[in-house]
Amino acid sequence: MRTLLFLLCMAVPLSQQAQSVTDQVLAQNRAMETAYNAGNLTKIADYYTKDGLVIGPQSQVEGHEAIVNYWKGLEGRHVDWELENIELLEYGEAVVQRGISHLRYYYNEEIVQSDVRFTLLWVKEDGQWKIKIDHYTPL
Repeated sequence: MRTLLFLLCMAVPLSQQAQSVTDQVLAQNRAMETAYNAGNLTKIADYYTKDGLVIGPQSQVEGHEAIVNYWKGLEGRHVDWELENIELLEYGEAVVQRGISHLRYYYNEEIVQSDVRFTLLWVKEDGQWKIKIDHYTPL
C-alpha cells in the first residue's frame, strides 16, 4: 500500500514535467490572453525575453521597457483578446509559432477589432518559454 501511495505521489510531478513543448507554449498564449482580458496589460511584457523584439508594419519595439510601454498604450482601452494557433514548430531550443491574433479595444469610444497574422520565435529564458521575436502583419 505504501508503495502504491508513493508511486501515485511521484506521478503528479512527472506528469507536469511531461507536458509537451506545444502545451507549454499554448499555456503561455492563454496566460497572455488572461492578462489582457483582466486589464493587466503590462504583465504581457513578462512573456517576452529581456531583449525581446516586436516588429509591426511600421514600427519596431525592442527591450523589456519598450515592450511594457507598447502594451501600456492600450491601458484602459482593452476589451478582449484571442490568440489562434495555426502551427507550432520545434527547432531544438527554439519554437516558431504562427497564428492569428484577434484583439479588441476601444478607440474614440468605439470597439475596434484588430486581426493580425503573427509569427513568434519562442526561446527558453529563466526556465520559461518567452517570446524573442514577435512579428505581425494586419490581415
